[in-house]
Amino acid sequence: MKYRYIKWDENEKCAIFFPDMDFDIWKKTQLLENDYANPTLIISSHLKDKVGILELFEYYILLICGKSIGVSRWECNNLILLDTYNIDNLSSPFSLNTPKPTYISEYINVLGQLFLAGYIDFGSYCDEDRNKIDYPSNLSYYKEDKYQAWIYFRDNFFYKERFIRELDDLEILDEDGSSLILGDVSWDTPQYWSQYNIWVATTPKGTKYFKEILAPKFYNKYKDLEVEIDDKGNIIRWIGEINR
Repeated sequence: MKYRYIKWDENEKCAIFFPDMDFDIWKKTQLLENDYANPTLIISSHLKDKVGILELFEYYILLICGKSIGVSRWECNNLILLDTYNIDNLSSPFSLNTPKPTYISEYINVLGQLFLAGYIDFGSYCDEDRNKIDYPSNLSYYKEDKYQAWIYFRDNFFYKERFIRELDDLEILDEDGSSLILGDVSWDTPQYWSQYNIWVATTPKGTKYFKEILAPKFYNKYKDLEVEIDDKGNIIRWIGEINR
């Protein structure tokens, strides 16, 4: 069967991945991640240039953590692992400490660029108003400048793998046996950061950039691309071309 790679959603101002594919095929090809099409397919089997891969990362980040899919912010575990784990074939158990360059390292770099550009921001408090993004406690207001804030956050959250923490880790239990990584934390206590109390959101500036510039550009680039998949979920061939 032949399937379109993307179609344009006029209401959300974004591209929808593999709109014609039924759920059984989705499951077989593992194209879905958090109910959205997994970009691993095009990265690993068709898209070869690094610029295109980084652009896909940028698009996927702003799509997932932006308002374009109905919520203002996400817990970081929904975003950070993405599908780079599958592409990189990292060791089991998972570890970022590999001697060779990885897609997940590039993905983290893209997150940093989006943060420094003011397109996304990170928070550390489980506030009741999940539609609110800009708090004085956000990472963008921490440290003397945003670059220093990002380096500090990157080194302590990503490289120390605090986005995949276990609730029964003895090092983060209080005297009553309750986990300290579920409650509010400050940027000064990275030992208690986790995927549960650090969130990421697209800023209004990022939403404008996504809807007016990145999403139309992305759609026009891939709108003429199709993929043929057999009944077992294997990719037979790509049809069409990427518009440069």
